[in-house]
Amino acid sequence: MKPNFSFLYYGKQYRATDNGITNLGNGISVTMAKKEYLKYDATEWVLWFENKSDKKSGIFSDISDCDTLLPLSIPQGKRPGYMPKEGDACVITMNGMVYGGYYWENDKVSASEYGFNYEYLDKVPNKTKSFANIGGRSSEGTMPFFDVTALDNGYIAAIGWTGDWKAEFSKQDNGIQIKTGLKETKFYLKPGEKFRTSSILIMKYHSNEDKYNKFRKLIRNHFSHKSCTNATREGLMAFELWGGLTSDEMIKRINELKKYDIKFEDIWIDAGWYGNCTKCDEAFSGDWGKHTGEWEVNKRVHPQELKDVSDCAKEAGMQLMLWFEPETVIEGTPITKAHPEWFMELPDRKDKILNYGNDEATKYVCQLLERYVKNLGLSCYRQDFNTKLTEYFQMNDEENRHGITEIKHITGMYNVWDYLLEKFPGLIIDNCSSGGRRIDIETLKRSIPFFRSDYQCNFNENPEVLQTHNSNISCYLPYNGCTSKTKNDTYSIRSSYSSSWGGAFYNAIFQSFDDADFKWAKRIVDEYKKIRHYFSCDFYNHGSSVFDDTSWAIWQYHDADSGKGIVMAFRRSNSPFDRVAIELRGIEKGKVCEIKSLDNPEFNVKTNNLEIILHEKRTSTIFEYEVK
Repeated sequence: MKPNFSFLYYGKQYRATDNGITNLGNGISVTMAKKEYLKYDATEWVLWFENKSDKKSGIFSDISDCDTLLPLSIPQGKRPGYMPKEGDACVITMNGMVYGGYYWENDKVSASEYGFNYEYLDKVPNKTKSFANIGGRSSEGTMPFFDVTALDNGYIAAIGWTGDWKAEFSKQDNGIQIKTGLKETKFYLKPGEKFRTSSILIMKYHSNEDKYNKFRKLIRNHFSHKSCTNATREGLMAFELWGGLTSDEMIKRINELKKYDIKFEDIWIDAGWYGNCTKCDEAFSGDWGKHTGEWEVNKRVHPQELKDVSDCAKEAGMQLMLWFEPETVIEGTPITKAHPEWFMELPDRKDKILNYGNDEATKYVCQLLERYVKNLGLSCYRQDFNTKLTEYFQMNDEENRHGITEIKHITGMYNVWDYLLEKFPGLIIDNCSSGGRRIDIETLKRSIPFFRSDYQCNFNENPEVLQTHNSNISCYLPYNGCTSKTKNDTYSIRSSYSSSWGGAFYNAIFQSFDDADFKWAKRIVDEYKKIRHYFSCDFYNHGSSVFDDTSWAIWQYHDADSGKGIVMAFRRSNSPFDRVAIELRGIEKGKVCEIKSLDNPEFNVKTNNLEIILHEKRTSTIFEYEVK
């Protein structure tokens, strides 16, 4: 696979050159910055457009940041009327987050998030298939990850762009042509202007390779917060407090954790802590949302501006993580009056978008966040974003500059994150965005998708939806997060275990905890800490990957370096089967595993073929093993 791209300039097509620099004359150039990951048969590249002259450039259009052939042996086409089968030329896609809010009230719809789809190229017109995300957030509608395969060989391609992207796959005689880039671009460069567009990562695999774990390792070692920042932790381990709770109530709950020796690492203060709202003690009512953009602590609720809460958390061995949504600002808030030039707006919309393409606006956000991280000693900056962006970008583009507003906004967001990560080594950024709607290789380098779906916001979430999400997203992402709000329910909590995990079972004003609840929480937290290391290791799915309450969910996480791992098994709510047998994977030939149970101290067997027995429906169990 040779890295390549294409674009039109003055209507003439250009492609990659041998040295990666396409000189277009008069100081105009396009440069491909490329990086090889030889251990993983992978290549990443990104284009930079630059105008060094004192005049505007010509028009760039039809830009494909990636336009290259993926060499594959392609099976002969079949006569019309025959179904495709495994091995035929195919693009395997992953569902992104459901567009709109229907997933809130429909388990089946929500469980479709992160599900896989098979698009056989012989079955589509012209043997070409196109994909795109929705609404300006990179993982809404369709995830920017693609498995391109034929005869069990193939390539996994991942797009790095946190705005609107497109991807096209065309069957050729000697492989599959892939074209990716921003959804719509047609622009000229102003004098002195330089910017990048989307990146692309392509990893080759063979039929005898474990493609998904190969990709997980590539992401873990080269495209994750752990490898690309100074973070020392695998992920977050957070106890949620709604931001509109009073400081006194927050301190009370933190001290209760301390009393029962419940050791989270992060005290997660969510939305509702800011502005001058009159009712903000509950997430699903009140006027706290109308004050988004007023990033001063509500002194009525927090007289000491959260400093006392931070001190209390530190005394209990924890640090704060704090929720922000800096891009969205409600019309009429003080900042919109003081600096109207910083914002993008639409007719009849009260929510304005702070334009990261404006240098002064970006500087304001950097200074704002720096102040909070420093003053409160934040361990995590939790960034949310709940607005569709595409129309804002389109309405604010200048003539013959289509795509520039988006390019500058998205790269401006990267600059804000990079500034914080450089200023505060070890800081973790939580990339929320309505739950999992900004996941791509650029955000993965800088952050963790701690809230991989806003379905977790429900107080009575179905744990089998959480299981389905995990069974699929884990094929690609070693670092992601989940929470549960259900108390004293081990089946639900275990269903939410991920490399980042949050306990949200005592976060709201109406939730209460008694002695038995705290003792249960202590057991759960200690259990999670004992096994959390494994969640970013190799992943094997031995059970269902779809939403089916008659099946089992079974996950194996294997640390190939230590020869240790865990198996998590869930007999779902209507499964008629009380037992299942699996063969452990990733085990060196000739070796055998010693397996112990976290639930039954007397269980100790040596085998690679594990029989799992759960006599009751809607129950779970966890095993630890070590290769001997």
